[in-house]
This record gives sequence, C-alpha cells and structure tokens, in this order.
Amino acid sequence: MNDGQYKALLIIAIIGIIVSVLGFIAVAVRGNFGDFMAGATPGVLLGLSLLVIIVINGKDSR
Repeated sequence: MNDGQYKALLIIAIIGIIVSVLGFIAVAVRGNFGDFMAGATPGVLLGLSLLVIIVINGKDSR
C-alpha cells in the first residue's frame, strides 16, 4: 500500500468513527435508537474495518 492509499483509508476510517461518536451523543440526548443503529452501523463497521486494514498493512511495510 502506498502512502496516498494509507492516508485515504485513515481519513475515511476516522470520519466513520467520528460520525458514530456523534450518533452515540445524539442517542444520549434522547434520540431514536432504531434510527441511530440504521445509520451508524455501516459507519462503525467501515471505520473499524479500514483501521484493521491500515494496522495490518502498517506492520508489513514499516
């Protein structure tokens, strides 16, 4: 993985996790949990998956 791909995956992963955290805050202030889960689950899974890819590739190349 080149440096540009690494940075792009890292940015997408961080954005996914930030959006998920904002969703948890919205639920904490009495939001609809069903709507939150429908919207946040893909973001959480995408963010965590990309972070795993980054960590695995980082160990191999660095």
